[in-house]
Amino acid sequence: MGKKHTFSYSRNRKRLGKKQKAKLKIKNPVINSAWKYGLSVKSNFNRLGLAYDANEALGNNCDQVLTNGEYDDNDAVTKNMPRQKKTNVVKVLEELAKHKKQKPVFVSGDDQLFCIYNLEMYPEDDFESMSRDPKNVYQLTSKQIERLINKFKQTTGFQKYLKDKQSGELAIDELFNEELM
Repeated sequence: MGKKHTFSYSRNRKRLGKKQKAKLKIKNPVINSAWKYGLSVKSNFNRLGLAYDANEALGNNCDQVLTNGEYDDNDAVTKNMPRQKKTNVVKVLEELAKHKKQKPVFVSGDDQLFCIYNLEMYPEDDFESMSRDPKNVYQLTSKQIERLINKFKQTTGFQKYLKDKQSGELAIDELFNEELM
């Protein structure tokens, strides 16, 4: 027994219909410039040289497993796959993927200060002591602190910290007390 179907008068059916018929918003400028809005998504993908369905493109050969439990990348999948010529869209997308800038690692100012404090007060690999420190107000575990410090080491703030430490300008107690006020 299912729920009785009732009509919802609070829904604006006209607006819902317009939403369904709305034009596709393609955020990738390369694909957007080559997209033909009169065609279906599948036919557009085929025309642009992209796979609409990855399972269909790879075929059933990717399900075959060797006796030792590993896939043989060279033989089964690549030999039986139909090769098609690369379109301009595919070439441009591959070129963009090669030169894609990596997003810089971000650590908040408070977390940077916490990492600097811990690196100054304890040996670099003593995360257990760092987790028991009274300044660990969020009660991070030793593994969480280790991940946070490793993330901090990838930021520009860590380079600045090393430079200040080598020049002797770093005073952790003053820095920590200034932030609290």
